[in-house]
Amino acid sequence: MDYQTAIAQLRHPEQWCQAAQALTVLGDRRALIPLLQAYETPTEVNKLCLLDAMEELNADLAAPELFTHGNAAERRWAMHLMELFPNPVYLPYIEQAVADTEPPVRQQARRSLAVQKQTPDWEALLIRLLSSGDRETRTQAFRSLSRRRTETAQNALKEHLRQEPDPDQRQVLEQMLQPAPHP
Repeated sequence: MDYQTAIAQLRHPEQWCQAAQALTVLGDRRALIPLLQAYETPTEVNKLCLLDAMEELNADLAAPELFTHGNAAERRWAMHLMELFPNPVYLPYIEQAVADTEPPVRQQARRSLAVQKQTPDWEALLIRLLSSGDRETRTQAFRSLSRRRTETAQNALKEHLRQEPDPDQRQVLEQMLQPAPHP
């Protein structure tokens, strides 16, 4: 099967796995975005073969390149790949993306950030994001750090509470800093 035929088959969920297999045999990374488009299609059809094909096409290596050299739509696709295939090396790209000028890129970056491995570098990024000009990004940073329960995270949240300009955000942060009730 040639590339164009396989891509055309991705429009039909019942043909996804056959198309995905053909695309992995061809080894053409251009197929990553059509595979992602199929993956994002709302359907009850199993999508594992699409993920396997993306992995086989080295989506983890392609994501940073797509983000760096892509337009807004491609930057969002790159962030989705970073969500599907978490890797600590993505943190600098995600940090850039949460400040992107395009709302869909920022939204996808926040989703990607939420599934990354919770390392000290991840925590440090979230602490930096407490100062984000984007309210949704700050809220996500609040929530993620409040669940982390490390001393560093808790201290950063307490420090930020004193500086948070938005009264609604301060109230959310105060609630998050309340100790969990004991049964």
